[in-house]
Amino acid sequence: MIASEHLFTPQARIAVLVPSANPTIEPELRFLLPDQIGLHVARLPVMPGTTLDERNLAYTGQYAEGFAGFGALALSAGIVGLTGPSYRLLPEGDMALCESLTDAAGYPVVTASLAILHALEALGAGRIALVSPYPEWLTEKAAAFWRKAGAEVVQVVTISEEFRAYALTTDEVAGALSRVKREGCDAVVMSGTGMLTVPACLRMSGDKNLPFLSSNLCAAWWLLHRLDIAPDENLARCTPQLAALLSAR
Repeated sequence: MIASEHLFTPQARIAVLVPSANPTIEPELRFLLPDQIGLHVARLPVMPGTTLDERNLAYTGQYAEGFAGFGALALSAGIVGLTGPSYRLLPEGDMALCESLTDAAGYPVVTASLAILHALEALGAGRIALVSPYPEWLTEKAAAFWRKAGAEVVQVVTISEEFRAYALTTDEVAGALSRVKREGCDAVVMSGTGMLTVPACLRMSGDKNLPFLSSNLCAAWWLLHRLDIAPDENLARCTPQLAALLSAR
């Protein structure tokens, strides 16, 4: 099979910042985005001996330098492939951060958390079930973020008391999705770019009634919307509701 020529000469190139040990965002974005979009990824610094909370606090100060590290590469947009650090900022602070990063980079930049928020607004989804791979303290910050954004958090489904988002299996994620109570829920928010969500969404067979919105799914949708590039079938298989918004333009 000959690879698409677009892989080598994409229509648009995007910058992605990720934590050093995140194994998930690159393969999920590559699966969800058409070949017309080229992915260029930079890893944030390793911080040995730090806690998750300490890393989340430090990460936000490293974003601007991370995007500056792409140098003269012609980029059309940027994604901050993290959600946890944004939750302590709350939506207003997250938006201000993205505005500052956009001004400095010279192209639109969004955090994964803000991409989810834009997707919820586009879908008119005000009542959400939050599926969290985080410990309790960070799950509480996540729920507070979404409430401050105007969402009603009707259910919180946790997967582990320890931070092991990078190691979660598809069975564990699908099991968490199966525990969501659909009554009174407009969308499911799966927080965390390191949690593998695409296989679990595919297993749910593209539920036509309840949107499954992960950090990476919403980042892919935001990029396609921003760059005015049509989705391919992979995004539609995972979240037909977001793909329909793109196709309706």
